[in-house]
Amino acid sequence: MVKTHVSGSRKAAIKRGRAGKARRRGGVRIEIAPKEKPITDRLESLSLEVKTLRSSMSTMQSDTERAARFVESQIADLKDYFGGKTRDLYDSVEELQSKVDEIKVSVERLSRDLDLIFKERIPIRRIRMPPPISSQLTIYRGEEPAPFQIGVAPGVTETVMANAKAHTNRIGKPDEEVVGLLVGRVVGNTVVVEEPISCRASYSGATEVAVDPKNLAEIVDRIMKEGGGRSIVGWYHSHLGLGAFLSDVDVKTQLMLQQFSHVIALVVDPLKEEFGFFYVDMEAKSPEGRPKIMRFLKF
Repeated sequence: MVKTHVSGSRKAAIKRGRAGKARRRGGVRIEIAPKEKPITDRLESLSLEVKTLRSSMSTMQSDTERAARFVESQIADLKDYFGGKTRDLYDSVEELQSKVDEIKVSVERLSRDLDLIFKERIPIRRIRMPPPISSQLTIYRGEEPAPFQIGVAPGVTETVMANAKAHTNRIGKPDEEVVGLLVGRVVGNTVVVEEPISCRASYSGATEVAVDPKNLAEIVDRIMKEGGGRSIVGWYHSHLGLGAFLSDVDVKTQLMLQQFSHVIALVVDPLKEEFGFFYVDMEAKSPEGRPKIMRFLKF
């Protein structure tokens, strides 16, 4: 065995090398790893990570439950919506089927009737239709452009004139005015007067007349019950020797009646044997500021 002599300075260097973190061997630097952490620190770190993971899982579970409840709610709403639509559709189909059944019954009845007509050769009575109503009417049009014209059936003015004459020149009785209604219908822009109906007067004199309200109500009720599309289209009254015109009182009455429809006025004078149809234009005014009275002339 050979002993190697090491000087003091060499020994000191070796000691310093042992005390350091790195030393050289054969010219190579060797790193010494640091000491590992204690096991308790690692356990605490792992426990903290587990807690964090549990918290995340709890949050995720809560979000999942909320999402599940929302989806269930949406599914329930969709079921209710489509369930209602299905019921409505089912009801509509049933109603449509009922209509189809009614049509089938009607078609079957019509088919049987046609078979009866053509097989048994039932004679068909031809119905002669009356001529158009315009060919039977006397047309009156406004002196100035008017929103409508008047068509008067045969005998209307003659009947009113005869009624007015019957209340004049009576032995032992004074002359008095008469009043009544004009019944007909509106066809397009034509006010058709078909029939005059005399009214009972609550008061009548030589210059004025008033309708009995009870009798007026009875006439209106009768017209409504008769139906047929007829209605009151005007009124008439007489003047005695004064001519055919609308007085101030007549204008007020006419304006009141015109609020409902195209109501015209017929004024007859049995003493002068003249008559006229009138209408009050509520939009136009005369130079004196009074409502403009429109007279209709025979066309």
